[in-house]
Amino acid sequence: MIKSNRSSALFFLLLSIFICQQSVVIGVGTLSQPGPGLLAFGAGAGIGVLALWFLIQSFVSKESRGEVTRHGKTLQRGRFLMICTSLFVYTIAVNWLGFLLSTFLFVIFILRLIESKKWWRTLVEALLITIGNYLFFVEWLGLSLPKGFYAW
Repeated sequence: MIKSNRSSALFFLLLSIFICQQSVVIGVGTLSQPGPGLLAFGAGAGIGVLALWFLIQSFVSKESRGEVTRHGKTLQRGRFLMICTSLFVYTIAVNWLGFLLSTFLFVIFILRLIESKKWWRTLVEALLITIGNYLFFVEWLGLSLPKGFYAW
């Protein structure tokens, strides 16, 4: 198990280096005048940091010394497939339903799937996450997001 963790972390670390390198080639720009590769560079750097952290943890964890421990619940295969499928459906639904409604429904689904909380708390969290995303992408970054069939 530890060997596969290390190999997957190494794979994602190499992938992040490749993404960052290609982002620099197409132009990163600056924060005030972002280039076409800035977002990809940030995503690649984020993947790299997480992969490096995971790689380090695989060497220093108790599991690598032969002790059997459990760190919380493991994500079951069914949940994993549901999350992957929901991400695929979300990318299609954004164009059809629009950013606000599809994000709200997607966040509700993910929150209920991963953490079963009370419905009112799930709805409030989904609403706050959707509003936060809208404010970040539309108001702060000035992007135009899909409005869907209900164009406001």
